[in-house]
Amino acid sequence: MKRLVVEPATCEKFILDSENNLQRVQNAVEKNLGVSLPFMADIAHHMITPHNNSTRSLLLLQSASLFKKPDQAIVDIGSTLEFLHTASALHRHIKEPENARRHQRHVQKLWGSEASVLLGDYLLSISFQILTRVGNLDVLECVSLATQNISRGQVLEISAPIFTATPKHWRRVTRDKFAGLFGAGAQSAAYWGDASQTTVSTLFDFGEHLGMAVKLKTDLEFLNDEKRFSQKLNDEELWSPLCFLIHECMPESERREMSEKLENGFDVEPMIKELSFLFEKYKIDEMIQTEAKQELKQAGECLVNLEMDASPLQPLTSYSMI
Repeated sequence: MKRLVVEPATCEKFILDSENNLQRVQNAVEKNLGVSLPFMADIAHHMITPHNNSTRSLLLLQSASLFKKPDQAIVDIGSTLEFLHTASALHRHIKEPENARRHQRHVQKLWGSEASVLLGDYLLSISFQILTRVGNLDVLECVSLATQNISRGQVLEISAPIFTATPKHWRRVTRDKFAGLFGAGAQSAAYWGDASQTTVSTLFDFGEHLGMAVKLKTDLEFLNDEKRFSQKLNDEELWSPLCFLIHECMPESERREMSEKLENGFDVEPMIKELSFLFEKYKIDEMIQTEAKQELKQAGECLVNLEMDASPLQPLTSYSMI
């Protein structure tokens, strides 16, 4: 099997092209979202700020470039993927409805209010309106399935205790809720480019592996950020470092003790200190990074099987580029 090598010159061109293409998606997000309703301007700002990982949009656009120059239709499809991702995040945190009226100024405070589900539903409706306008039924069906899988992932997520979930459970939820949207983006580009069914399937697999790697790398970034670390515990979010720590690193007696602490309530600050010590002790950062690189390796193997020159996608198999 031939091995794909990412040349420095390729990465430099990729970065330049990426900046131009991402700006087009950001413009489409703002245009398609509009600002006529309350919160819309704040949501648009949230979606296009640097903290929002751009790999999902890059994957769509670079996949499209395998076939022809990305046009406005593919850019609009990219905006729908961002809307769906944001809708998923809004639907995830439906807490403290009594605070909704106090949260009308800043969108980051809407996460956790009853307004979140309404805004999420609105983003979903916009997404399918855009896809209907694009007029590609295969793309519409592809994104519809991804939306269904996101909902399934949300149900799976709450079907097991969050703080003691296994890596297997984390993978199932993440594949449905997060990585599947990457796969749908690459697959949509293939449909847009009138690709063969083999190429459609291969690009979906590539995108899904890439999405898993992005999520692992993003999860890793929370380890050294106390504020975001605290957020994970306060919001009771499924988190790969914790899953791997408890089920793949700790001996049985230690695992039982930690599981009891996490399941029976705890003070966040002392728990952050204890978990930080354990993460360092068991070198969780190295484990998660290895998992991410393994996903990228599998993504690279997908590219080898493509029926065309895959060089526009090669940089995305590099850990430093996602």
